[in-house]
Amino acid sequence: MNRTTNYNLCQFEETDRVRRTDFNEDNAKIDAAVKAVDRRVDGLEASKADKTALAAVEGKISRIVTGTYAGTGGSSGVRRISLPGRPKLVLIRTDYPNTSHHDEAIAITDICLCRCHTYHSLSVDPPTSGYALENNGFTVPANCDQNYSGSTQHYMAII
Repeated sequence: MNRTTNYNLCQFEETDRVRRTDFNEDNAKIDAAVKAVDRRVDGLEASKADKTALAAVEGKISRIVTGTYAGTGGSSGVRRISLPGRPKLVLIRTDYPNTSHHDEAIAITDICLCRCHTYHSLSVDPPTSGYALENNGFTVPANCDQNYSGSTQHYMAII
């Protein structure tokens, strides 16, 4: 009796004695091979489902972007900061060099602008105060503390 190359299954010839055990052994080999392929397919499908689920979640997770910019000052220097997407929230902390100004932090959202001074005052302004969130960044108006000439602004944006 000859055997197949890949799975060593029986290949009967005319003069071979056919036995039931030969068929049972071959069926067991075929069953095991099909099950192995089935497991591999299940694994690939699970992997693809995991990647699809991950891609869906990645689109919903916010990213945090940080950076600095230098204030330009004056009435003509509106400052635009580019980001890799539309921010949901921008926090800016102002450092004034060699001045008696108090440090200040602000939070910009589409709903309001919040200011917090180091001397513990807090104000909330409408979003029309010149600060704006845009599709790929944010803008800071010309004459404001976050654009003070020579100052370094530290920002954190949630995108």
